[in-house]
Amino acid sequence: MLLNCRWPQLAPDLPADLLRSALSISGLFELEPIRHTTFLAPDLRLTEASAQRLSPALLPAPPGRLAAVVGGDESEEFLRQNRLIREAWGERAVPVCESIHGTNHFTVLHDLADASTRLHAIVLEWLGLRT
Repeated sequence: MLLNCRWPQLAPDLPADLLRSALSISGLFELEPIRHTTFLAPDLRLTEASAQRLSPALLPAPPGRLAAVVGGDESEEFLRQNRLIREAWGERAVPVCESIHGTNHFTVLHDLADASTRLHAIVLEWLGLRT
């Protein structure tokens, strides 16, 4: 959603390309299935219309790029959501779309701190700290 934000509409002095890259870890890109999740529905209060309006996969591909990663041992729905954003936005907008073998919804974060991992390298590169 941040990649698709029209920043100058929020404040005229903000550049249109304020955010050029983003990292999604175990992202949710289509909210309609989440709307029917019993333990979340009362708190989220999503309607069919709001789920559609707030689903990044239903928006046009942004000018920026997204790295979408998910733990390889996560639920099929998280794995599907990760593939979905690449399918919806294409490889130009989502050049990184990967599941990280042997990690789950919580341990996938460990790769951010481990300098030997691909995810760590991607983040450093996208921050301009490594070429």
